Amino acid sequence: MKILTLHCDYIKFKPVKEAIKGAEKTEKKETIERECLVVLTTVEENDNEELVEKLVENIKEIASKVKCKKIVLYPYAHLSSRLARPEIASKILEKTEKALKKHFDVKKAPFGWYKEFELKCKGHPLAELSREITPEEKKEKLRKIILDKSKLSPQDHRILGSRLDLFSFNEVSPGCVFWHPKGVILRNLLINFWRKEHEKEGYKEISTPQLMSKKLWKISGHWDYYKENMFLTSAANEEFALKPMNCPGAILLFKLKPRSYKELPLRFAELGIVHRKELSGVLAGMFRVWQITQDDAHIFCTEEQLEEEIMNIIRLIQRIYCVFGFSYRIELSTMPKEHIGTKEKWTAAEKALQNALKKLKLEFKLNPGEGAFYGPKIDFHIKDSQGREWQCATIQVDFFMPEKFELKYTGKDNKQHTVKIIHRTIFGSIERFIGILTEHYNGAFPLWLSPVQIRVLSFTKRNVETAKKIAERLKQEGFRIETDFEDVTLDYKIREAELQKIPYIVVIGDKEEKTNTLAVRPRNKKPEFGIKLEDFIKKLKEQTEIKKLL
Repeated sequence: MKILTLHCDYIKFKPVKEAIKGAEKTEKKETIERECLVVLTTVEENDNEELVEKLVENIKEIASKVKCKKIVLYPYAHLSSRLARPEIASKILEKTEKALKKHFDVKKAPFGWYKEFELKCKGHPLAELSREITPEEKKEKLRKIILDKSKLSPQDHRILGSRLDLFSFNEVSPGCVFWHPKGVILRNLLINFWRKEHEKEGYKEISTPQLMSKKLWKISGHWDYYKENMFLTSAANEEFALKPMNCPGAILLFKLKPRSYKELPLRFAELGIVHRKELSGVLAGMFRVWQITQDDAHIFCTEEQLEEEIMNIIRLIQRIYCVFGFSYRIELSTMPKEHIGTKEKWTAAEKALQNALKKLKLEFKLNPGEGAFYGPKIDFHIKDSQGREWQCATIQVDFFMPEKFELKYTGKDNKQHTVKIIHRTIFGSIERFIGILTEHYNGAFPLWLSPVQIRVLSFTKRNVETAKKIAERLKQEGFRIETDFEDVTLDYKIREAELQKIPYIVVIGDKEEKTNTLAVRPRNKKPEFGIKLEDFIKKLKEQTEIKKLL
């Protein structure tokens, strides 16, 4: 049995069409429930009524953490491909509903129907929790992940990643990416770009351990509120967890020694690998994974420095998104009903975020009450070439962690003050961002980001030696080169290079040898003849200068 719980402002659903024979009798009317815990539930093969008690206990535990008294039990088959028979699933859900009603106000969505639904999930870290509820003997069994490519668009990053030999997935490590050599080049190019831009802005890159003690996660609150989504282990009679977030590691480095106002703002950036449990049924290529490389940064500053630091972050986000051709919209989310800290602190933080946006003359949508419980935030929603939106960059002002970890600095008055933390990401995660980019460009990456920039082809066997010299010269100039000197037709070689979406194809034939020129075929364009090698190199270098794209 699998569940995905969503702490929602509201859920609105309406039965549309019966999905199975013997579907639960219901009226085709719209239902709306507010301030509720939505429990998307999938009953799997081999599940039985004995699991109801465990399911109810899990729901009670989560509901207590988010302080929710209303439950919406929502049959949702899409969390698994191993579904129980409808009559069994229906019986288990009915029994669960009856048991929950002893403790909560419960509404069950009709079983056996195709339903349209809309919901608004709250913005705090506990808004979304997934769990697997199984008999003890099944816990150690590895579930095979099968990707049905027939249901995917040709532009899906999983299809392109396989076809372009960039990355793949394997059942032995569900939710984790296997990077192929070309994928590693792409990943490193993106990371190197990220590093250079952060160096310009005065960030200091750090790297903190993936495995940390329960002691740390108890202080941060993750052990009590996020434990079910963490990967746990033990050693030397102590419990550990793979980190689900980078924040505590950066905080420990800040606490390593006494800090003065003269050191602030202190900007720590980290490409930290984090792990978060997700149900196998909701894993989706690079978009929903267990292992995530977050491009985190934590800025430790005074309250007076908040506004300027936020403006600097926004400028950096704008500059980076511009390189990829992304347009975006901005949302500002303010104090929710359930929050920590005083109203005065929230007002100051919200004012800093709002003033930064106004001074930069940026339009934004205000989301009252939608901030995280520990502070307000700005979110950037980028739009890709297909018109889809993705929430990637975020800027969050945090009251919670500085107080939890007693983060202090010595001020000008020689007194101790609590530092402010700004959490922020730009890509969100390297994996997800590369998935977005792959679909955004449909695999046709710009020259500077292409794992292979040029493929050099020989027209005939006679031209191989000259083609080798051309390829070697281009390599020496720092370009990423592939060659194809096979004794097959030129049309076949060109078609193979085009399928790999390589930006430039260079052909060397008798005419090119005689005139000491190149035949160059830019991606998706007609070939150009009589191109001098030096002119081609100059053109390539101009196109790969990132500073001209910024």
